[in-house]
Amino acid sequence: MSSVNNKVVLKHALKGLPKAHDFEVKAEPLPEPVDGMFRIRHLYIALDPWQRSAMAGRHATDSKPYGTGDTPPAEIIGIVEDSHHESFANGDYVRAMGGWQEFSLSNGDGAKLIKPDLAHTDAVPISTHLGVLGMPGLTAWASIVRLADVQPGQTVLVSAAHGPVGSMVGQIAIKKGATAVGIAGSDEKCQMVTEKLGFSACVNYKASGYPESLRKALPNGADIYHDNVGGQMLIDAINVMNEYGTVVLCGLISQYNDPALAVDLPLALPIMKRLTMKGLVVYDHADAEDEFVSTVAPWINDGSIRYLEDIAVGLDSAGAQFAKLMRGDNIGKTLIKLNP
Repeated sequence: MSSVNNKVVLKHALKGLPKAHDFEVKAEPLPEPVDGMFRIRHLYIALDPWQRSAMAGRHATDSKPYGTGDTPPAEIIGIVEDSHHESFANGDYVRAMGGWQEFSLSNGDGAKLIKPDLAHTDAVPISTHLGVLGMPGLTAWASIVRLADVQPGQTVLVSAAHGPVGSMVGQIAIKKGATAVGIAGSDEKCQMVTEKLGFSACVNYKASGYPESLRKALPNGADIYHDNVGGQMLIDAINVMNEYGTVVLCGLISQYNDPALAVDLPLALPIMKRLTMKGLVVYDHADAEDEFVSTVAPWINDGSIRYLEDIAVGLDSAGAQFAKLMRGDNIGKTLIKLNP
């Protein structure tokens, strides 16, 4: 067994779009648990846009900016070892906050056991518990089922439709009898959104003719809009919304790298359309996780819900993989795989 813990640290506080060279890997002694704790050997590390906000001190869970020598936060999946905790045994698979490193310690707070029958199957690999069956999937469920209360026959518009949240918003909406239309940043991504994920249409917002192409894709407007982006994309989406529609505000990836890029929303738009706008913080919906997993896992097993993953191998790939995510070049859930 390794006697060291390799971890990614910041070389300096981030400014603007992250680059691979903003990060480096350092070794430290293997952490040793005391009574009431256990060590987790990380198998997968989730990379998510919220981590950029956290590193800047602009996230609900992190109000102090990360600087030189700090390890970025992340949700992980791993195996329990050297447990001194009555509720977690050696060999258990867990999901927890562990950061960009190979090992972490936990006292069990916030750690969730992954049921053995869902830990490793061909259709539901363990990595999905950081994606379609994890926080992104629960976010989508909270959005389209709880906040938007999607109904059969409605039309749902989804930004960042190729990502782990957006792809699930659309697919759950389809399961509920609605029509899903996506927005993504390339023709390749849009092709995946329609051909693999089952959306009725997808609009490339970087192509010429946008946002008029969005109107053409929605001749009867949209009843629900799930927003992962904010800024001008939110304004464009509201312009194609039907009266009395619902907008779920989930993310602001357009300004995570630089808050100065924020675009003010003309409030006359949602007022004139009588829209209902709801903010989504996934932690408010933890009570729905069991219902969500029990409903969605069979859909993944039978292939009626599909997912995309963007996996890099090795801790030293984390900086480049995160930079790729924050450029919007990822397709699906962004992960780092460790300890194969």
